[in-house]
Amino acid sequence: MSPSAAPLIFGNLKDAVADARNLGQFKQWVDGQFDPSVTWRDMEWIRDNWTGPIVIKGVLDSEDARRAADIGAQAIIISNHGGRQLDSAPSTISVLPRIVDAVGDRLEVLMDGGIRSGQDVVSHGTRCERCSIGKAWVYALAAEGENGVSDVLKIMKREMEITMALLRRLQR
Repeated sequence: MSPSAAPLIFGNLKDAVADARNLGQFKQWVDGQFDPSVTWRDMEWIRDNWTGPIVIKGVLDSEDARRAADIGAQAIIISNHGGRQLDSAPSTISVLPRIVDAVGDRLEVLMDGGIRSGQDVVSHGTRCERCSIGKAWVYALAAEGENGVSDVLKIMKREMEITMALLRRLQR
């Protein structure tokens, strides 16, 4: 089989688009995975038919955060999905204060993105209850497996302790 006739392979899509011969075929499959007609009414339907907790990820706008609270979501995750999907998406930290102010204590606010150190956790924790350390643990897992993740968590914990100690000194 000549190189141009060989299937293209993206590891996590190899079963879904096994015979793809060009990027257009991957694009067609990816486009089929999204439904642009989904609205807040669909979320209301889910709330009416699901008694479990609802967490909505990808919130970048204070109005969307309010709507999530209005439909009874228990939490939102402020996320721009790593900026990969939206070229000009705002950073999560830039929208965090407006979103927290918009929802108050009506639901839990988590943040995903931009967390690289214990200092980041402490500084973001002043505006939201929880944050995600996505890339930090993934890199550690790839490099050293479970021990790498354990090490990253220990490092971040120590950085948080140092940051909080320094902040206490500033408050004196």
